[in-house]
Order: sequence, then structure tokens, then C-alpha cells
Amino acid sequence: MAVKEYYGNDITVRFDLDRCIHAAVCVRTIPEVFDTKRRPWVLPDAGEADQIATVIRRCPSGALHYEYTDPAAPLEQGHLPATVRTADGEPLWVEGSVLIAHDGIELRETRATLCRCGSTGNQPFCDASGPCTEWRHHPH
Repeated sequence: MAVKEYYGNDITVRFDLDRCIHAAVCVRTIPEVFDTKRRPWVLPDAGEADQIATVIRRCPSGALHYEYTDPAAPLEQGHLPATVRTADGEPLWVEGSVLIAHDGIELRETRATLCRCGSTGNQPFCDASGPCTEWRHHPH
């Protein structure tokens, strides 16, 4: 699936369904902007751009990204040093400014949920379909 873009006056939201693990941080935090029962499900003008950016930075999978429409506004950046969190039965939760190299492709990312069990259909990203999905029962 291609990345979908949702344009607002102050912010553009990008969404990659293939990377979404349905942590639902977005819909729980600002449902007026993110509502999966509505089409389009993202309405960038229904909230404040800074609040939307803050919520997107909390998306653990990196399925959501943003860009302010003001060219002078800061770009989304990951922190340094990057961190990797994990526990038994969980994917690798990556946050920070990272380079992910897989099958000859390099992606610069700020957040990603990487597969540990090898069963994902979206390598190297976790798609929550493998046997290591115990984490789905414990919100992050």
C-alpha cells in the first residue's frame, strides 16, 4: 500500500497502513483528528498542528509522520542517542534518529517497530501477525 497523505492548513499527516500495528495512540489521544470510523479518518484541520505533531511522535510503529506546511517550521527529527526497547514476546521498539537497512534499501526513521520472530509480511517491520504478539495485550 502506498503512503496516504492528509493535507491541512498547517500540517500534513502521512500514514502507512503497512507499518501500523494499531497501538491506537492517535485515536485515543485526539479522536477529533484521528477517527477510524470516519472517511477520511485523518482530519488535520480538526486540531492544533503542534498537538497533532506531538501525538504523531508517540506513534510507536512510525506509521504516522508529519510535516508542517510552513517551510520555516522544523522537520520531524528523532532524538539521539536512539533507543531500542524490547522484552520477551515483543518486537523491537526503536525510537530516535536511525538508519534501517534491509534488502539493499535504506530508510531514515524516527520510530519503528521491528519484527523479531521473522513471521511478518512486511520485513523488517512488525505487522503483529506472528507468534510473538503477546505485547498486543499490554499497551505501550
